[in-house]
Amino acid sequence: MNNTFSFNRFKNLLLNDGKMYIRNFGTSLIVFCCLPAIFWIFNLLFGSETEGAVRLGFIAIVVVIAMMQVPSKVYGKANLSREGIGFAMMPTSSLEKFVSMFIYCAIVTPIVAFFGSYLIDAFLSIFPFGGFEKPIHLYSLNELVGMMNDSEGVIRTGGETDFSVKDVFPIGLIRTGLYVGIIQWAAIFMLGNMLFKKHKAGKTFACYLGISYLISMIMGLVFFSGDIMKRWINNFSDLPTEQQITVFHNCMVWSLVVSIIVTIVLLFFTYRKIKTQKY
Repeated sequence: MNNTFSFNRFKNLLLNDGKMYIRNFGTSLIVFCCLPAIFWIFNLLFGSETEGAVRLGFIAIVVVIAMMQVPSKVYGKANLSREGIGFAMMPTSSLEKFVSMFIYCAIVTPIVAFFGSYLIDAFLSIFPFGGFEKPIHLYSLNELVGMMNDSEGVIRTGGETDFSVKDVFPIGLIRTGLYVGIIQWAAIFMLGNMLFKKHKAGKTFACYLGISYLISMIMGLVFFSGDIMKRWINNFSDLPTEQQITVFHNCMVWSLVVSIIVTIVLLFFTYRKIKTQKY
């Protein structure tokens, strides 16, 4: 039954995981959603004001932290020898367990954390005190690209030719990159939850920082040492504008492809760990 998928079983599993989600993470999620009140209280005490961009950035941080915590809070017992027996004995397939875990960690949590925090922020902005003059304006990606177009944003190439940001950052590519980034962040901590026995979120984040640092060091040694980068910049500056745009665009596409592959690999190993977990 490991690879089968029944919608009736999955529906029951989703409801059961929903109850577990509320029981184990509901209070924490409410606390996360109320964190924007910290700025409001600070402003109230010191008579200051917090800009909408800062508040929006803080909400993004809240979402990131909530996504780090949810796998261990809701599914923390899934890989434990004794406590995980209940997870293992559920009359559902490994695929159904994985899909349900993915929905709550990668879809439900970021949506609820973001809009919950935003609604709290918007509610506090009603009061004439506290430094929240108005609700945060949630710019759509289309609006952001339009703003870049209106401001005639340019990319400096180091040569005589600069070109518009809108030529390099298509809206579809930006939207796809955002979604992939959210799913990848969830996938990292889903896998960490199934690998580590204790301090799951902390160990996963430490591994993430260590691997990121190692990759950056290798990339720096390969591309930024010696004359490699200097020759590349000189060659790039000599290219026609159309080819420069193509190079930037291709770099974005390939970085997105790599991110998608990494995300798929993380999710695959999470599913495999669920399927092969020994108790």
